[in-house]
Amino acid sequence: MRALVVALVAVVPVQLAPASAASVTAAELLSQLTTEAEVRTGYQRDLFPHWVDDDGDGCDTRREVLIAESLTPVQVGSGCSLSGGTWYSAFDGATWTDSADVDIDHMVPLAEAWDSGARSWSAQTRRAFANDLGDADTLIAVTDSVNQAKGDKDPASWMPPLSSYSCDYAIAWVRVKYRWSLTVDTAERSALSSTLSGECGSRSVTTPTRAGVTTGGPTTFSDVPSNHVWFTQITWLAGQGVTTGYADGTFRPGAPVLREQMAAFLYRLAGSPDVANLPAVSPFVDVPTSHAFYRQIVWLSRARITTGYADGTFRPGQPVLREQMAAFLHRLENSPAPAYPSSSPFVDVNGGHTFYGSIVWLAGQGISTGWDVGYGCREYRPGLAVQRGDMAAFMYRLRNGGTPPVVDGSGCRPPAPPQPPVTPTGPVAPVDAYNCPAHAPIKGNANSGIYHVPGGQYYAATKPEQCFRTEADAVAAGYRRSQR
Repeated sequence: MRALVVALVAVVPVQLAPASAASVTAAELLSQLTTEAEVRTGYQRDLFPHWVDDDGDGCDTRREVLIAESLTPVQVGSGCSLSGGTWYSAFDGATWTDSADVDIDHMVPLAEAWDSGARSWSAQTRRAFANDLGDADTLIAVTDSVNQAKGDKDPASWMPPLSSYSCDYAIAWVRVKYRWSLTVDTAERSALSSTLSGECGSRSVTTPTRAGVTTGGPTTFSDVPSNHVWFTQITWLAGQGVTTGYADGTFRPGAPVLREQMAAFLYRLAGSPDVANLPAVSPFVDVPTSHAFYRQIVWLSRARITTGYADGTFRPGQPVLREQMAAFLHRLENSPAPAYPSSSPFVDVNGGHTFYGSIVWLAGQGISTGWDVGYGCREYRPGLAVQRGDMAAFMYRLRNGGTPPVVDGSGCRPPAPPQPPVTPTGPVAPVDAYNCPAHAPIKGNANSGIYHVPGGQYYAATKPEQCFRTEADAVAAGYRRSQR
């Protein structure tokens, strides 16, 4: 087991359970772990903010471990640049003098932690786990290529190539799982039991201090019943620590998402990254430095997710439009190149739209597929305000996979627009010797070339040979109006 130079390491502020100095055998400690099947659904590496600088000394967690584990003194320069140092990799027995050849391994990989319990943790707990400097076994400097070979595998699938380290590795794995109250699956327990048999399992180890694990806070809301169309997505969003709703216990899924709220949602979805050196002068004229979401809005600006408006404003109280939402999510993912289709996937978004690329990308990922308006056609409605419930769905799909994508609009076959009815303008036959139909009451006498209108002196006595709807129709047919 390695010993961390605690004096050189800043401990992540994790809420801890009361310390325990009890010693047990390695096999006994393994027996205290719960066996459960693993669940990978929903894992994203960025749900575990890592390599942060929690103590504000300028050195992130990676550099703190490099400094602590170096066998020779490390010189720390400006911006925590490191020079000098020698690192021994327990996984393969190699020694390195260039920190670029060394990875900092999470003894229990982040994905493995998610599978075995971390999926229910709060964002704060995931951050604490990913940067845990409070126990010597959680993070370890090893050869980069060996760490990459390990990946997210557990001991049932991978063990260090240096066989003499196998016992220490299994004990460290069990200690980390115990410390963070993580489970093991059946194959994992079997592999660990095999390694921790005999002398290795009889080794006395100090029972690790339990880390204070918290779950994601409120995951249900009084106005989001279990049959709500976005129930799963909203409870997931809350479980990720992206939202806690309102003080009255509501989420208000039908309310519009404001731009200031969007900044906070995206910031938390990104893992609440460090925002160093908050500017004394706001980047936006309408966002004071005292604004509740100033840090998040500054991060949004620095990440180039938004640059605000041309007049220097951010307009924090305005609703986010669907076209803006597409751009925000696209930029959050570092603006991957969209696969431009031969025809727009939406009848109301053409190729000249400002955010056409972002909207095409969003549809191609199945994050938002708009509305089915019939005939194989869909609308995106770019100018519509985004509701909070919809935003939960968009973020859920961004992290967990979307619905079947909308690739293009090739299947759109709208019917031809109806033509206005054509009103006949020609003469109409009389209904009998003296009467015209009600819809064409004007009588035309062909012998005289005169037409008579209802109420005229000779109207009743005239025998029509042709009838007309309007006087204009009669004139067009060559008739002149009776003077009586």
